[in-house]
Amino acid sequence: MIQDKYKLLNPDSLDTPAMITYPHLVEQNIDEIIRLCGNPENIVPHSKTHKSSDILNMQLIRGIKSYKCATLKEAEIVAECGANQIIIAYPMVHPRKLDRFTSLIKSFPETEFRAIASTQTHLNLLSEASKNAHKDIGTYMDLDTGMRRTGVQPGSSAVQFYQAIDKTLGVEPMGIHVFDGETLYIPDFEQRSQIVQKNIEKMEEIWKSASDSGIQVEDNLAGGSWSFQHYADHPYIRPTPGTWIYWDTRNAEMEELGFQIASLVLGQVVDDDTEMDTATVDIGSKSCSSDQPLEHRFKLIHHQETELVLQNEEHAVVKLNGASLNVGDFVLAAPGHACTLTVKFPYTNVVSEEGSLIGIYQHDARDR
Repeated sequence: MIQDKYKLLNPDSLDTPAMITYPHLVEQNIDEIIRLCGNPENIVPHSKTHKSSDILNMQLIRGIKSYKCATLKEAEIVAECGANQIIIAYPMVHPRKLDRFTSLIKSFPETEFRAIASTQTHLNLLSEASKNAHKDIGTYMDLDTGMRRTGVQPGSSAVQFYQAIDKTLGVEPMGIHVFDGETLYIPDFEQRSQIVQKNIEKMEEIWKSASDSGIQVEDNLAGGSWSFQHYADHPYIRPTPGTWIYWDTRNAEMEELGFQIASLVLGQVVDDDTEMDTATVDIGSKSCSSDQPLEHRFKLIHHQETELVLQNEEHAVVKLNGASLNVGDFVLAAPGHACTLTVKFPYTNVVSEEGSLIGIYQHDARDR
């Protein structure tokens, strides 16, 4: 049995590598996000991290009714679970995506579907989609505050584009959408707060111009897990965090937050090299956070002194640095980026606080 905070009875009953989730820690994280944001109506969490109707229902029961989605499959699952509002936080360009979007609007009339846009092409496509859906589509202007990934640049370009949304037939301006990726991996609270304050000032400039032009700004969405708390007190912004539901080792660098790492990867030592003071575990890049720098992809939670020094598709070599690991030992690894786990496993194994396997959560939104 693996002891301490993360108990797991009979780890040999699971083939490795395996994803495991502790629902009591997920519940604690839901409590924490509601506490930080004030009430469930003020949160628009991302569904991309868990991709599971089981986890989604835990949030819906607690009163969280609005969600962001990165894929149409996520939106389909969220709609089927009965969410009130769904925002597709990704530019829809492909005809099949737009067809699926309009089908969702028709199939779930009680759910409000919204989109984002940052180019005239996006607006033209959404305008055409609105004709097929027989309904205006609420649309947020995607504002790039510094990540340079998607979005309109702040300033006059943003003001003009927001006016363009208002002029587009079948598209209704909702407000501004911001994912401030420039705050990622900055553990210092004050530094992140200063970045967010500048972003809010950019948003306020657009709000004022829109108001002066008689254009509504009904709602605004901003922030990921590294910044959402800095937006939470603003009366005109709903925070949109994602990773909070499972948490991970990178996010845990923000020591002021009380979230718990709720999902882990169970692995096993398959080889060792005494000359190199290393052990090889079966947590390769196909089963962990391979988008992170090598040293941040995972951490063995009961062997914190170890260091990941090499990783291939099915192998990971850790420097022992005094840790005792033998071939056949089971290990639990905390991911560096929780969002990447669910696409690597069709389901997660559910483990009780006492360490018993009690079921699975299907990753039913795992597809595109």
